[in-house]
Amino acid sequence: VEVPRPDDWPDALPWAKYYPVSKDWRGVHHTELLDKGATAYHDYVSVHIKVHGLGDDEPRTWTRRMKEYLEVMAPNGRFPIFFTRRDPRGEVHVGRLNGPEGQQILRVDGPHAAPAEHYVRFSTVMLVGAGIGLTPCASILNALVKFRWRKDFPPEILHFYWVVRHSEVDAFQWFIHDLAKLQHLLKTARMNGSVGNQYYLEINIYVTGYKNDRIKTVRPLKSKPRNWNESGVQPDFTAEELYALMVNPPTTSKNQSEKMADPETPNRLQDVFVWNGRPQWDDIFASVKNQRQHPDIGVCFCGAPVIGRDLREMCEKYSSIEDEVLFTLHKENF
Repeated sequence: VEVPRPDDWPDALPWAKYYPVSKDWRGVHHTELLDKGATAYHDYVSVHIKVHGLGDDEPRTWTRRMKEYLEVMAPNGRFPIFFTRRDPRGEVHVGRLNGPEGQQILRVDGPHAAPAEHYVRFSTVMLVGAGIGLTPCASILNALVKFRWRKDFPPEILHFYWVVRHSEVDAFQWFIHDLAKLQHLLKTARMNGSVGNQYYLEINIYVTGYKNDRIKTVRPLKSKPRNWNESGVQPDFTAEELYALMVNPPTTSKNQSEKMADPETPNRLQDVFVWNGRPQWDDIFASVKNQRQHPDIGVCFCGAPVIGRDLREMCEKYSSIEDEVLFTLHKENF
């Protein structure tokens, strides 16, 4: 249901247009109607679609057919594609609504709930995404850095873990750019005092399937390097540097906690650690438990069922009444 914006709500604050129909929004305090995702910061919806069946002789999957449909409309016939349209007055606008046959190109059904939304209930969160399952994680990272931490909203501590195949790193260049931008925004916010020191972010990227028998060639990113001069704050790293580290991850994920304590570790860029191999969940959960600042720790996951089973086992193993710690898992599989 669409909720009208209150007349007395400050223009500078984002507003969530939608609220669950199971609740009467008229009796809910304004702060509960704030958009807790990333959608409040843009005037568009970002859709990330993994294309399957690229190796087939003919397009058999809807994702590949959609990719080729967009390529037909593209001026240069290849990605990245930027569409424009003209309104009835002849003025040019960004984006395109209809295809060559005059029909709407995309229709999004939603919004739909996701287990990751429960992250707002915890002061410490372990956020886990595998492959394309990182999309809700990207929304949460944007929400924290751009809004929640600037308004002193929880969680205070976020441990983010992203598992990605080496062969699919190129498909996530958009997220590599996003991470570099968010890290620069966070650094700037800390310097000007808009984000307090109590807020902690740790990002771990696990590149699986990497064969380190020889150094892989690092190709230029598809998007142009960003110019940071207008911000007045230089970034600790660029998207190009993070991409290069993911193409050739130098540090194995074994004994992760011990290696993270080394200030000279070669796989760190600001708050980001890039690892070669799968996450060692026993080591990770033990470290989070030993260094915890809060008794209740939320574990939010989106990805393959096998990782979800591992996380459930770890939550049960490291939760303890005696130690006064509880790991609570919220997961969705695909």
